[in-house]
Amino acid sequence: MTIGEVIKARRESLKLNLEDVGRAVGVSKATVSRWESGEIHKMKRDKIEALANVLNLDPVIFVMPQEILTSEERELLYAFRAADSRARADALSTLLQHPAVHEEHT
Repeated sequence: MTIGEVIKARRESLKLNLEDVGRAVGVSKATVSRWESGEIHKMKRDKIEALANVLNLDPVIFVMPQEILTSEERELLYAFRAADSRARADALSTLLQHPAVHEEHT
């Protein structure tokens, strides 16, 4: 998953449009669209911070996305962050009770 795909997927999962994100970050909706399409690769630090805040993402993924999480891990993280507190608790409980989790720590 590219950074642009991450931005678009997260924006859509939060039910935000290009203009919503642009307004929150202080850029035009065309700029947000160009980030999503990959036309713009470099972002200023203040824009990364604002974009991460509005999308509820760790800003590090904009700097070193491939070195931080796999696409599967990112999908799980986005789903977890979008879930309500009960779903989060259920997910954590299920994962932490799985025997494979305990095998790695013994």
